[in-house]
Amino acid sequence: MVCGLRADVWKATIAPGASYHAARRHLGMRGKRITSWIAAFLLSLTQTGAYGAAMPAATISLQSGQSTVISTPNLSRVAVGDGRIAGVVPVGTSQVIVNAKAPGHTTLIIWEGGARVAYDVAVSEQSLEEIVKVLRSSIAARDVSIVTFQHSLVLRGSVPDEASLQQLDDTLARFSKVFESDHDTVVNVVTVSNPMGGLGARLAAIPGAKGVRVDRDAKGNLIVSGSVSDRTTAQRVLDDVHGLAGPYLAVDGKVVDRLNVESVSQIDVKVYVLELDRTALNQLGIRLQAGVETQQGLIFTPPFYPIVENPQQVGTPGKAFNIGAFFRTAFLAPTLDLLLSSGHGRILSSPDLVAMPGHDATFLVGGEIPIPFSTGLGQVSVTYKDFGVKLNVTPTLLGNGDVDTKVAPEVSELDFQDGVQISGFTIPALKTSRLSTEVITQPGQSIIMGGLLRRVEQRNIQRVPLLGDLPILGKLFRSTRYQADDSDVVFVMTPEIVTR
Repeated sequence: MVCGLRADVWKATIAPGASYHAARRHLGMRGKRITSWIAAFLLSLTQTGAYGAAMPAATISLQSGQSTVISTPNLSRVAVGDGRIAGVVPVGTSQVIVNAKAPGHTTLIIWEGGARVAYDVAVSEQSLEEIVKVLRSSIAARDVSIVTFQHSLVLRGSVPDEASLQQLDDTLARFSKVFESDHDTVVNVVTVSNPMGGLGARLAAIPGAKGVRVDRDAKGNLIVSGSVSDRTTAQRVLDDVHGLAGPYLAVDGKVVDRLNVESVSQIDVKVYVLELDRTALNQLGIRLQAGVETQQGLIFTPPFYPIVENPQQVGTPGKAFNIGAFFRTAFLAPTLDLLLSSGHGRILSSPDLVAMPGHDATFLVGGEIPIPFSTGLGQVSVTYKDFGVKLNVTPTLLGNGDVDTKVAPEVSELDFQDGVQISGFTIPALKTSRLSTEVITQPGQSIIMGGLLRRVEQRNIQRVPLLGDLPILGKLFRSTRYQADDSDVVFVMTPEIVTR
């Protein structure tokens, strides 16, 4: 092999036609170089024969995040091919610590005195089972479990308070780098069983409240759940949550009512539409056209009851109602019974309206008038407009047991005098009186409103005789006392709480 190599060199280095002396000088220099190369080659063979067979290359298998220690005598030097996959830390002259960083393969070379040993380091991804084992040992919460799903870790369960949840978040943050390097994800669905601290104990002390708890969702909303005996208790619970849970509620968060009401409360509003003469009106203390205005926004009409002009603004001076007024009293029924039995009034209608708290209830007695209108291209369509006596009430049950009632009575009359002629037909106008207000009463306390109906002139009755057949209004049109302005119509409403 060596000779063959020298013959090749001979052929390659002596050019044809070269002089004898030039060729000899050239071969002399090349001969020295070849001799040096052969010596180095033979030395390497000698070293390989001495150490290669005694110390073959070994394989080190690790997972990301793991470490191992290699013991080696007479350690003089250590090197690693790719420091991103594995790192090495020499410990004195007898040990080397190998740290697995990322999945992959690299070479580790250790020099032991005059010898050199090579290692093949194979780093694989850390398994989810290993991560779960380490993470579980770091979590102090006993009610938190860890499950694996494909390449994800799911933490579920509950912790007692916000501090425990923050501690759990800090623990997960320390493992974030490991999860990111292994392309794993962590889903934390752990909830706080008592996020409001002492609020839970306070809610539990409310009479009629059972198992009430407050939880906070991911958006910062507070979820109120549990059982309460009635809506009054539910309102008290919600008021306490609104008042004490401010620091735990997000800026744009809200309190979500998921309370289970064992007994559902409804509000029954008994309505009486009465025609009362002046004697009855005076007995009830109602004078719709006269009164003494005070600096507290009240109108006192003898003998007993004040007429509240605006219950939402009592204390502010103002004008009396032009079309109506009302007052509240708990002693109405005996007085009305006496007045009706003595012939000073009569009941025109007595509907009974039942509504859920916060929902509307509507009462309408009258009719509908057709109103034609053009839809274009010579076509005519017809719509209908309500008229008569209409009452809309919206009762709400307050936390202290009172009833907050929004009242909107309306009375409308057909007015042929101001009507319009369409295709030879007279479409009457509507004269409407309406009142809208809000009153807070105790259950069983009555609200009286009057002055919505104006005097109907006799000529209108003669011109439109069918008005005398209308419900409620027809009775009024046939009443000689009302036509002479000796009586008026009042609405009496009495809200009652019905529990089932």
